[in-house]
Amino acid sequence: MKVHSVTGSIDSQQVQKTMIHEHLVFDLSGVRQEVDQDSRLEDTPILDREIQILKESGCNTIVEVSNLGMGRDAKALYHIAKKHDLVIVASTGFYKESVYPAFVFEKSAEELAEIMIREIKDGMDDTDIKAGLISEIGSSLNKITATEQKVFQASIMAHKKTGAPISTHCEIGTMGKGQLEIFQRNEVNMNQISFGHQDLNTDIEEQLLLLNSGAYIQFDTIGKNSYRKDSDKVDNLLVLLDRGFEDQIMLSCDITRKSHLKAHGGHGYNHLFESFIPVLVNSGVTKEIIEKMFIHNPRKFLAF
Repeated sequence: MKVHSVTGSIDSQQVQKTMIHEHLVFDLSGVRQEVDQDSRLEDTPILDREIQILKESGCNTIVEVSNLGMGRDAKALYHIAKKHDLVIVASTGFYKESVYPAFVFEKSAEELAEIMIREIKDGMDDTDIKAGLISEIGSSLNKITATEQKVFQASIMAHKKTGAPISTHCEIGTMGKGQLEIFQRNEVNMNQISFGHQDLNTDIEEQLLLLNSGAYIQFDTIGKNSYRKDSDKVDNLLVLLDRGFEDQIMLSCDITRKSHLKAHGGHGYNHLFESFIPVLVNSGVTKEIIEKMFIHNPRKFLAF
């Protein structure tokens, strides 16, 4: 069982503090029709500084969930990993219907699965740099479209063929139950699934449904207070930890805009370590539980 990074397979014990759902090189500025290209992240000195601050906080692993159609750049991720001695796990897959490349609508689930399998086994973007995760496989707001269902089926086929875990996108926290039904209908081992953006889901009963299936959930939009305040996310997380689910929760910030970066006045990747974790500690969350969410849970989830 290895964690499959962009620089090669490593023993899972090399994984330390992990951001489970991030973007380093990413471009949805065209899809979002932005003149200022705010939704374009690149390998720049500004990113170098953000990563340096992260490393000073003890973070050595970033799960990069940008996939086909999201501006993913395997060579850039390899370069960043080498430059910073960082473990970067890259993703294969397709995001949500509004962002799909045109061919996703035309190809069968089997054909889409073959693309993912090839990227995991052989390499991405005409390189031998391999994906180590199927992510972020998404649904739309309050619905899973027919094409999204096809992509979920393709992801499950690729998962069963390769063993690679699946991380999902729940738009503003919605449709976790619908995604769960697809996985269970296809008899997927739920401890290899992680449901994204559950810190935006205000339905704790649905969160508990996902956790009781054996799956992981991600509190991965920390710092994005325009969606839901961090203070509310803390309260929600404390309820789940009090119920004993510390072995199934992982954390991140989901940086997707230049304006999220510290140099541009945003909260930055390190917000998780410098702001959110101290609040958890002050709320009585032990170091052992924090290390489970940051280190041990990602190790178990990512290894295959």
